[in-house]
This record gives sequence, C-alpha cells and structure tokens, in this order.
Amino acid sequence: MKKIDIIFLVISFVIGAISFAASNNVFFPIGTILVFELYYFVIARKIIKKYLSKVNTIHCCYHFINSFIITLSVKESLDDAYESGIRLENKEFNEETSNLESMPIYDRVVYLRKYFNLAVYKMFVNVLDLYQDQGGNILNISDALMRETTRTEKALADSVSTGEKHLFEFIILWSLTFLILIFLRFGISEFYMTMLTSPLFMALLIFFFVLILASIHIFLIRFSNITIKEDSGV
Repeated sequence: MKKIDIIFLVISFVIGAISFAASNNVFFPIGTILVFELYYFVIARKIIKKYLSKVNTIHCCYHFINSFIITLSVKESLDDAYESGIRLENKEFNEETSNLESMPIYDRVVYLRKYFNLAVYKMFVNVLDLYQDQGGNILNISDALMRETTRTEKALADSVSTGEKHLFEFIILWSLTFLILIFLRFGISEFYMTMLTSPLFMALLIFFFVLILASIHIFLIRFSNITIKEDSGV
C-alpha cells in the first residue's frame, strides 16, 4: 500500500497545482490537497485495500485447491496435500495458516473456508468430504471443481484486465479535461482573470473539483467490484 499512498499523494499535489493555476488563489490548492488527502486516507484507501485483499485471496484459493488436489491424487495423503497447498509466498496467507498448526489437517482445511469465503472453496470442502466418505479417484471426483476453479481464476483475470482498461480511459479523460482548463487559463488569460472576479465562476470552479473527487469515488467503487460468488454459509 505504500506505493499506492505515494501515487495518490502525487496525484493530490498535481490536482492542487492545477487548482492553483485555475483559481489564482493560494488557499484554493491548500484546501484541494487537504480534501483529496482526507478522502484518500479515510475512504479510498480502505476500498483499495479491500480490493487488493480480495484479489489476493482468490489467487491463494486457486493455488491452494489445485495444489491440494494434485498432491492428494499422487500421494494420497491429506498432510502432504495440505502442505503443498499452503506453500505460497504470501505473508497474509502464511500468517493465517501458521495460527492453525495445533489443529488436525482436516479441521484446518475446513477452517480456511472462513478465510477464503468463496463458493468455490465451499465446493472444494464438499468434494473432500465425499472423497473421505466414499474414496475413489480424487481427480475424477473433483473434475467439476477443477473446472470451476479455473473459471473463477479466469473471471478474476478478466475483471482485473477490464478494470485496468477503464482506469487508463479514466486517466486520459481527466487529463484532457485538465489540459483544456489550463489552455483556457493561459490561452485567454485576460478574459479568464476577469471571470475569476465573479463569485459564480469561483463557485463553479469549486464544483468542478468536487466533481473530480466524486468521479474518483464512483470509479473506485466500480473498479473494486469483483463479481466472484462468495460462500453462502449454508
């Protein structure tokens, strides 16, 4: 998150600089930067953190299920399968699994259902129950599960890709808008400076930067919306 914090800090100062050029008022950019930074640390940062955590959790779930099933099919050992599944370079996931070391393997697998909170993991636990009760070839039993995990991972990849595309379009759109504003400020400077004396124009300028903040918030909400089915809890 530190990298994202720095990026948003830079964005805030860039928007602040643009607001200074647009308003020709030293207090305007100070207020703009403070409002944007307050929004980021109070609201936006939580949205981004939750989004990144969910993406990370889905990736971990995909790896865990696939590694577990493949290892179980070869070694027929829950212990080996579990160890293979948790072999991930992921700090959050490793911390979660390290707290489960005193539990039996099967109980750890069931407990992780709360951590992943995904419908596909619930399906995995049901398949594992069926395997333990009836035996058989785990690859055959989990065929539908493996297809579902692949579909889930692909859906996540598509969602992230689409989000990045929309982010690029969002940046381009507002960059062009800022360029137009800067052009008006310096291209017709005398007329623009006259407009700055109007309270109505200043009010519209404030509304413009509020609109930027609102559009960022709406974009973040849509960008962070991952439509991957969660665990129903039943």
